[in-house]
Amino acid sequence: MFIGGPTITGSRVLCLMLLVVCSAVAAVGQIDPPFSSNWPNFPSTSKPLEKPTPQVPDLVCFGSNPNWSFQFGQQAARTLDVSGGDKYWTGKFTYVDGKWSWHGTPSTGTGVELTATITKGKCVDKTQADFKDFPYQGQISRPEGDIVSGCCRKLKRGEASVAPK
Repeated sequence: MFIGGPTITGSRVLCLMLLVVCSAVAAVGQIDPPFSSNWPNFPSTSKPLEKPTPQVPDLVCFGSNPNWSFQFGQQAARTLDVSGGDKYWTGKFTYVDGKWSWHGTPSTGTGVELTATITKGKCVDKTQADFKDFPYQGQISRPEGDIVSGCCRKLKRGEASVAPK
């Protein structure tokens, strides 16, 4: 205690300590964390997350007017034709902007390229009596020169394979 000076009581000391602690907490709260964008020279050790390309299943696509049907696999396709016999194609799928594209050429000989775009999304087949829903939509540029649209579904276990045997 000082003689002739002001006296500080315990409650005033406690208030002063609280004021100092609160000021320090507020100052620390305004400092950017070490991984903040405001620290441009801080090296980044993390890589941006890449969304994996979805694996396209083996599919069968079909439609009418005219009637058509194709099976597509990762590197092969076939035209299902009851009257003219099946035709086989060699090609592959690519994935861009939520769509699978399949491009291929005839397995034997030469000919026009077969292309297809398949999108995941509800497709209603109105040609069947019960109006079935299918999980994929397909648009195929046929070798004959026309473009057809229809529905697609995954091949069932044990269904005929896409590639020739």
